Amino acid sequence: MDTGLEGRVAVVTGAASGIGLATARALEREGCHVVAADLKEGSPHYGERWLPVAVDVSCPDVGERIADAAQSRWGRLDVMVACAGIYQTTALEALTVEEFDRFQAVNVRGSMLCARSALNEMKQRSWGRIVLMSSMVVNSGGLAAGPAYVTSKAAIVGLTRSLVHSGGPYRVTANCVHPGIIESPMTAGLDRDLMRGAAERTPLKRNGTPEDVAAVIVMLCSEGAGFVTGARIDVNGGAVMS
Repeated sequence: MDTGLEGRVAVVTGAASGIGLATARALEREGCHVVAADLKEGSPHYGERWLPVAVDVSCPDVGERIADAAQSRWGRLDVMVACAGIYQTTALEALTVEEFDRFQAVNVRGSMLCARSALNEMKQRSWGRIVLMSSMVVNSGGLAAGPAYVTSKAAIVGLTRSLVHSGGPYRVTANCVHPGIIESPMTAGLDRDLMRGAAERTPLKRNGTPEDVAAVIVMLCSEGAGFVTGARIDVNGGAVMS
């Protein structure tokens, strides 16, 4: 299928590893120029179509910085995929206000800042794709995930729905993806028995890969998905069906 992404400029946050890296690579294969934004220095570089940018998505100016990077290099911004996020297992009883606020700053505020700056650029061309990352935990309440993480991912759903109305008149779509248990650096520290048990309870009898999620993101960014907006897309092997 021709995705219509050849020559588009995409920003992917959290692009140094996991779902973000898989998504950046997948978009590049479809012909996108990619601003690969991540907190870590030395994000992988794959040639002329790849621009690594070191940013902290919780900083108030992150949106302007990545939009400026895209504009300076390629003169436009067409696609925003906000994959940057942090994971937390602290139980409610032990959760501090500082830890709770940190998760909202990275997972929610970071997504909002990136989406807002991207939308401002997309309005100028009356075309754009915004994809945010929620999680299966919004429906399950979390297996190992703590309340700060679950709350932040539930907020992404509301943010996406708001973006639908902000971007709709300009042919900008906004959707969120709900991954299940994904074998990635974010879950590498989880108990292996828990991970095996999660795979066994999944109808497909395996946990997901970053590439599983990236394939769905590319579809949502494609020209053919122009009438898909406000959607919550589960990528969890049938573990939770919303």
